[in-house]
Amino acid sequence: MKVAAFDFDGTLHHPPHGFREEDIAAIDAWRAAGHLAISATGRSRTALAHGMRGSSLAFDYQVLSNGGSATDGANEKLIFGHEVSGDVLRAALDAFGSRGGLAIFGTTLGRVDGVFANNTGISHDFTAHFQPMTRADIPDHHFAVVPIWVPGDTQLRAEVVAWALELGGVEVAQNQDYIDLMAPGRSKGAGITQLLDELRLPRESVQLYTFGDSWNDLPMHAIADVSHSFPHSPEEVRTATDHVIGAVSDVLGEYV
Repeated sequence: MKVAAFDFDGTLHHPPHGFREEDIAAIDAWRAAGHLAISATGRSRTALAHGMRGSSLAFDYQVLSNGGSATDGANEKLIFGHEVSGDVLRAALDAFGSRGGLAIFGTTLGRVDGVFANNTGISHDFTAHFQPMTRADIPDHHFAVVPIWVPGDTQLRAEVVAWALELGGVEVAQNQDYIDLMAPGRSKGAGITQLLDELRLPRESVQLYTFGDSWNDLPMHAIADVSHSFPHSPEEVRTATDHVIGAVSDVLGEYV
């Protein structure tokens, strides 16, 4: 069985330009040939649906929240979910809730995501559909990721990463301007591995191709048979992948 796992933002989705029709056609041809196409994204269920609206892009399965959950291709059935403790969100608010230059969100295993603090003075399409939430809302939801957005300030971003690593009891992943806090042991690689287990597909029976542009894609690239990054990827990511490509459609057809 051939399986292709695709990051979403920066790999298939390129704001403000959207999707490349050539990439969508290549994924359609891949699926038509009987192979599986999986999204592997830091986005939640609702955030991915928001990002895919208006497009014909389709997957067989979704690995969401940096491996924190997975759904069927229609994003309707939750296959598995790993919850990050509400205490992690509370700790983030204690440490950075009133700090300028960043925003703190909570994305859930369900169908609603929240904005707990936005001190950036700007908004982002990624979170445009999120609902305002407070500490009082935390017990009412099952959170998969606590994303902390730090646009344009590398020093503050490094401070948040260092704080999160010191916090303990949480997995930390960075995707460009976002620092994502997840349940321990979760990553895109762990999520893909668990999905294959749920589908009763032994890893040795699968030829896995991965496509992703950022640091949070490294765990899935590490388990791939063939991995791909892009010219705009950080150097660490480009170095860790087998191929640096211009677009998914440049190579996917060769693997059919």
